[in-house]
Amino acid sequence: MSAPRRLEDCPSVIYIVYTPGPEAEAKGYEPWLRSVDNPFFNAIPGVHHYANWKLERVLDGAPLPYDYLDFQGLVGHEDLERVWFNKDLDGFRTEWVRLWGYGTGKPAPIQANAYLMKPVQEPAGTPTPYARISGGTGATPTGHDLAWRFEETIRKHFSMGPAAGAWHVPISQDNPLGLDWLVLDYGEGVDALAEPTSPPGTTVSFVARLLAAP
Repeated sequence: MSAPRRLEDCPSVIYIVYTPGPEAEAKGYEPWLRSVDNPFFNAIPGVHHYANWKLERVLDGAPLPYDYLDFQGLVGHEDLERVWFNKDLDGFRTEWVRLWGYGTGKPAPIQANAYLMKPVQEPAGTPTPYARISGGTGATPTGHDLAWRFEETIRKHFSMGPAAGAWHVPISQDNPLGLDWLVLDYGEGVDALAEPTSPPGTTVSFVARLLAAP
């Protein structure tokens, strides 16, 4: 039996936020994530852990301009380019947009990019299907199950073009997400995770539910 492909073991993680078209949920988006999307991404060479999550409740900060988030954990730091430009991905992304769409117009910058993170502590806690995720600015808080520091902004493929410039840049140069760090704490449900106080420097905090993972 192969070892579990855990998010906790990934030396680099791509954080992806997005909102599909308004009819996606009614058309079966979440079952499709489990049966098609998640297995596809976890089969890409260089990906150690790909997981789909959905926001359940915003606890701190303004309403968020996205409903779903993915963690794309890499086998190694050096796998970023070969994963991001995997030859099978362009066709898959085109089909995703055809099936689920982004609603009207081009996505806002926060969704037109993804964000590379590096862990800043040893992992703790036991993974569960619910997590409180907090992001903020300044020094990264300590004492959480997982904690990362944002390092780069990565352009999604549909936002690239002849004049798009570099496909990834330091987060200090371009940061549509507006966060310096992200921390995660596992828990048994939305209500249980709504109680703790957010760490210093938090600008957004929410509870998310796991939809699919390897």
